[in-house]
Order: sequence, then structure tokens, then C-alpha cells
Amino acid sequence: MAGEKKISEILLSIDNGEYTIPEFQRGYVWNSKQVKGFFRSLYLGYPSGSFLIWKTKEPSKIRGEQKDSNSIFHQLILDGQQRLTTIYTIFKGETPEWYEGVSLRTDLYFDLENEEFEYFMPKKMANNPEWINVSDFLRKGGVSTFITYIQSLDDDAKNYYLSKIVILNKLGAIQDYGYYIKEITLTNIEKVVEIFNLVNKTGTTLNESDLALAIITSNWPNVKDKYREAIEKYKLHNYNFSFNFFTRCINILTTERGKFTSDIANVTEGEFEAAWEKLNKILPHVINVLRDNAYIDSSDNYNSLYVLYVLVYYLSKNNLNFESEDEANKAIYWLFTALLWGRFSGSSESFLEKDMNVIKESNSIDGLINEMHLYRGSNLSLRPDDLALQGIRSKIYNLFYCAVRAQNAKDWTNPAVSLYSKNIGYNNKLQKHHIFPKAFLYKKLNSSNSIHKALVNEISNMSFITQQSNIEILASDPAKYLPKIDQIQLRKQFVPTNEKLYTIDNYELFLEERRKLLCKGLNKFLEQYYVSKDKNEIPEDLTTYNNEIEIVEFALRDLISQKLEDAAEEDSYSEFIPRHILDKANGRILSWLKKNPGEDNAQFTKIRRKLDFFDLQEYKDVITSKITWNLFEDNFGTKGVLMNRFSQLGELRNGIRHSRDITEATLKDGEAAISWFNSVLRNIIKEKQPQD
Repeated sequence: MAGEKKISEILLSIDNGEYTIPEFQRGYVWNSKQVKGFFRSLYLGYPSGSFLIWKTKEPSKIRGEQKDSNSIFHQLILDGQQRLTTIYTIFKGETPEWYEGVSLRTDLYFDLENEEFEYFMPKKMANNPEWINVSDFLRKGGVSTFITYIQSLDDDAKNYYLSKIVILNKLGAIQDYGYYIKEITLTNIEKVVEIFNLVNKTGTTLNESDLALAIITSNWPNVKDKYREAIEKYKLHNYNFSFNFFTRCINILTTERGKFTSDIANVTEGEFEAAWEKLNKILPHVINVLRDNAYIDSSDNYNSLYVLYVLVYYLSKNNLNFESEDEANKAIYWLFTALLWGRFSGSSESFLEKDMNVIKESNSIDGLINEMHLYRGSNLSLRPDDLALQGIRSKIYNLFYCAVRAQNAKDWTNPAVSLYSKNIGYNNKLQKHHIFPKAFLYKKLNSSNSIHKALVNEISNMSFITQQSNIEILASDPAKYLPKIDQIQLRKQFVPTNEKLYTIDNYELFLEERRKLLCKGLNKFLEQYYVSKDKNEIPEDLTTYNNEIEIVEFALRDLISQKLEDAAEEDSYSEFIPRHILDKANGRILSWLKKNPGEDNAQFTKIRRKLDFFDLQEYKDVITSKITWNLFEDNFGTKGVLMNRFSQLGELRNGIRHSRDITEATLKDGEAAISWFNSVLRNIIKEKQPQD
């Protein structure tokens, strides 16, 4: 069956309990941009899809409280939950009974002048008659009620709204927007889930975890109730998990695969129950070990759940717990090094599968550590160069926090208080503190200079103190406040105690010394768990490094084209590119066009496209030439440092792409150069990366 219903009729059906959500559906996932775009489509009368309803006498488990609809049939929404939830919440000012998921705001406003939707911004919209609250307008009855309301306003406001009556009528007409309703009447739950999966491959697509959960729910109806109970339980202990986390764990324990596959559909309810029972023994044990032995106080202290997946699988093969302190310590060492060196930063599922295969073959933490050596190709320890220009977003940050906690470090102005992320009380709240305060450094350094900014915010200029200490120190001169701090507490945070380094003129010397102390302290922290033997090997797979170099190269081209185009009077290419480089690049372009006769010459009118035919050495020569260096100095700082980083990056790049022998020193220097360029070019790289 099929038919069309107005939004006003659909809302009535929801209130009457006629439409519900099957438990195997995921929660609400739309972001504010999607909501605004959706309401714009409704306002303009654009097509926005249809609704697919599953009509059945015997539904699967239903989410939320079920109302008596006086009907022998249940009508469950298979496709359209995001739209229906959005419509209901904005029209009613509250979420529907089935709602769960990300926060859905009701403060959507409409601009009567430009006919645009935006979420509330006080400075822009407060007391501004041009902006009206969409939810209030629709919930209270639309235009008819609004006309009554404006009678109480002054003449200017009343006349303004009356002049916009056509637009107001158009906004109110959203309630008459018609949706096509398609009903299916299947009785086979697996077939229903299959249809659900297919229709949800478009629009805001479900990820593989969502699809796997839908299949699990069809075989194990109470799974989400169990997930919700577990989420609340672990939240009490500062570990925040999601449906996706538990679904991945269940998939690992039942199919022995890191990736989601069709195998999950063959798992029985009894097998799911057994896996859940295992997980509820493994996870508390892992959390206790991490909290008590590794100083990982909460889920804020690690940046990838994949390390937990590996440990869950390992323990499932080993009596559900670590059998000795040595074994637990090795596991902690592996976890920290995997996080530190980004084992799961890219191709996460593939590396999870690799680590699970190692466990299947060796059933040992030693096997995982050896795999880390193959991935990293070194002794897994830090070097001072690894910290250069790395801020609190770096993978080093969480290790730094745990190492400070292990020292039992105290607050700088109130030594009775420990530095703990879960301290109680506003004044005792843990803060990230710039040892050389930002306001103090920017008296000399330039806040718009990317190198200066990276130096100011480098992790080597960071420490942990309480809110109260932060307030007391503020922008104080380090030469005045640091000598007053107990030197024992400075050492526990790996801060130099040489007072000559505390002046603004010696800031970069301070950073150099702090990097050394930090590296020494963090490496010592790791060694208390396990002393890894040196592995003077090169990683088997250099693809990751090659990809990271490509990202740097793309960012360099974007920066060069942007700077030169902004500075050029007419043609940035001929004005700024040295003649010897220009001739070589033109030759490469002509050669490429001959080999690709279908390509359009017009693409090379812009310098950005021409830069694709430059090599790394030529990027360096363009940036550091006499006529252009002033354009790039704010980005790269000292020319000598930049040229050294180009040299390090070039050595690794050429070794990978020309199949030359790569020494460990070349690899290490290349990694340091990649990190340095990533920090300097962070904003450009971020713009190019896909958004969530």
C-alpha cells in the first residue's frame, strides 16, 4: 500500500502511537547543517524523499514506550527516522518517544529578510524582529496565531511583520508539505532488516557498525537494552562507551574478525549471550588494570578504541584476564606504544585484523610487540625531535599525562592537591598550563606567525596545574614565578630547573632542554612496564610514510600558489618562479599533454595546477628564493631550519619512491620532518581533510 500524508497528519499519527521505531534502527545522527538544509527544502517545497513503513502484527522489539493505538497492526519506520524525528522535534518543541542519539536543538530560527534558517546566535538574533523562532511559530499554530500575537506589538513591529505576510504564510505552509508513504507487510524479520540495510545505503548512510547492530538486533532483540545498561555502568567509572564500541567487541568475540562481515548474521542468540557474558568479565578487568597500573583514569586518556579491541580479543583467548603482573605490564607497554606511534590512525580495521592474526598465531603480547617493531621499525622510544612543534593534539599528550600521574606530581601553588583529571571542586580542576604563558610570549613572538604559534603551544611548553594555580600564575614572567615552585614538583613534570632558561630570550633553549627531559622521562615511564630490545629494522610497509609525504606535498603546493597569487601583479607563475625551474616544469607539462591528448590545456592557466609538476627540491627553491622568502617567512620561521627539514623529507621520499636503501637514521629524520611540516601546515592540511 502507498499514499500521501501531510506533515500535520504524520505528526498526529506519531502522537497517536501509530508510528514507532524498530529497535534495530540506529539513533538520531543528523547534525545542525543537515537540519537547516532539510528545513530549507521543506520551505522551498523541494523533494525530500519518502517514508518506508513496515506494517506488521508481530514486530521486532520496539524502541521507547509503546502507546495503545487501537490497531492490530504496528507501523514501524524503516526509512525516514532522521526526517521524522527532526520534523516532530521542531514542530512540537520536544523529541518523540523513540528518540535517542545526538543532541537535537529546537532553537532553529528563520530570517524574514533573506529567507534562511540558522540556529540561535544571541548577538545576531536577540531582539531582532527579522529573526523568528521556527519551533515557536509552528508549534503555536503558524500564521493565524502569529497574526493575533503581533496585535500586541508597537506599530512599527506590527507593520514590519504584516509586510512579510507572504513569507510567513510560506513558512507556515510547511505543515502541508506532502510525503509519500510506502508500506510493506513482510513477516520475515531478516528480510525486513535486509530491506532496511538497502534503503539506508543512501542519504546519511549507516556505517558498517550500524548495519551489524541492525542484524544483531534481529537475532538478539534485547541487545540495545544491555548496551544502554553497560554504558551507564561504565560511565560511573569515567569510561564512555557507545553502541558502536560494544557492537565491535561482540563482532570480534563471535566471528573472530576485526572487520564486520556477513558472518555476524549466522550467530545465534545463545552465542551472542555467551559473548556478552565474556565481555562483561573482560572489560572490567582491563579497565581496572589500565586505571590502577597505567594511570589511564578515563576514556579521555587514550585516542583510539582499537587498542581495547585487541586486548579484549587477547583476553578472550586467555582465561578472560591477565595471568601475571608481567603479562599485564607488557600489555600496557604495547598499548602505549600503539597509541604513541599511531598504530590505528589509518586503516584501523586492517591493523586490527593483523593484530588479531598475531594473537591467533602466537597467543602472546610479545607477538604484538614484535608486530609494533615491524610497523614502527625502531626501538619504539621517543627522541627530542619527535616533540618539535607538537601540541596537545599530538599522540604524545596522553602519554605525558599518564607519566606525570605516575610521578604522583602535586599542584604548583597548592602541593597538597594531586594532579588528577577527576579532581573534585572548581579550584582543583586540572588545567593545561603554558609554562611560558601565551600572553607573555606574544610580547615578543607574533601570534599570526604559524611557526611562532606552534612554538608557543608546543607540548614542551605545557604542564599540568589546578584551576586555582592557573588563576594565580596567569601571564606571569617565568623568571619570577618558576623559581618559587618546589624543584621536586618541576622535576616530576620534567621541567628544567636551570633558571637561566626562564627568560623570554632563552625560550627556544628552554624548549630544547625540555624536549630532552620529556623524552627521557616518558621513555623511562615506558621502560617500567617493559624494556624492548632494539630492533634496527625498517618497517615492512612504507606506504604510510609515502601517504604522509604526499599530504605534505599537496599542502606545500596549496600554500605556494596561495602566497604567490596574492602577491602577484599579473602572472604569479612568470613573476616569481625562477627561470631554471620554470623551464623544467614547462617541459614536463608539455610531455604530459602529449601522452594525454584528451586533456584540456586550459587547466594550466592557474599556477596551482602547474605546481603539480614540481618536485620537492623545487618547492624548497621557490620558497627560499630571495624574491619570495619574505612571503613565506611567517609560515616557516628560520630558513636554515626549513632547508634542513626539506633535506630530511627528501631523503625519505626518494628512498621510498626510488626503492633505495633506507637507514633507520633516514627514517627517523624523515618522520621528524613530516611531523614538523604537519605542524607548520596544519591549517591547510585540515581544510583538505574530509569533515565528519
